Amino acid sequence: MLLRLDELEQRLDQLEFGDQQLKPEMAQARASEAASSLTSAEQKERANRFSNRSLARSKLKRDGLKAGTPAPNFRLPRLDGRGEVSLPDLRDRRVLMVLSSPSCGPCNELAPKLEEFHRDRPDLQLLMISMGDPGENRAKVKEYGLTFPVVLQQAWAISRRYAIFATPAAYLIDRKGVIAHDVAVGTEPILNLLAGITR
Repeated sequence: MLLRLDELEQRLDQLEFGDQQLKPEMAQARASEAASSLTSAEQKERANRFSNRSLARSKLKRDGLKAGTPAPNFRLPRLDGRGEVSLPDLRDRRVLMVLSSPSCGPCNELAPKLEEFHRDRPDLQLLMISMGDPGENRAKVKEYGLTFPVVLQQAWAISRRYAIFATPAAYLIDRKGVIAHDVAVGTEPILNLLAGITR
């Protein structure tokens, strides 16, 4: 049984890393064929090891961009339909960019505090980059009375550029478009970041 399992793992590894030239449908068929002969316990163990190994071998940066890094540019549609927002449009202003999601509890907890900060700090542009359903995002904006711009990213497109796949997360970007502070992830770190931003 162990020899059979090892053989199946080798075949799945070839599908993931070796057979790059296979057509997607052929690779999927081979993976299904290999997985179908495993018991449910073996499938579960294989899935855990497979996903862990895939994450370990992933070349995606996931711990955020460091202070001093030029902030990647973007152009995204505003949720309210009033055009688009791009990072170059915001040059000459400091920007607090917050990555959020309407289905994220800590994001929703943070939202009224961000609005309070926005009203108190007209010298700084607050921008929320959200994801998901536009209707859910509009409901969130209405519920918390958000008056700062909210834009929508497709899936994790901007999160990937900024090397952070968590919400809420925030970056402070200086007037020259350079990240001024390491990424703050979570409600408390973001509130600490807000408290430390001088006028």
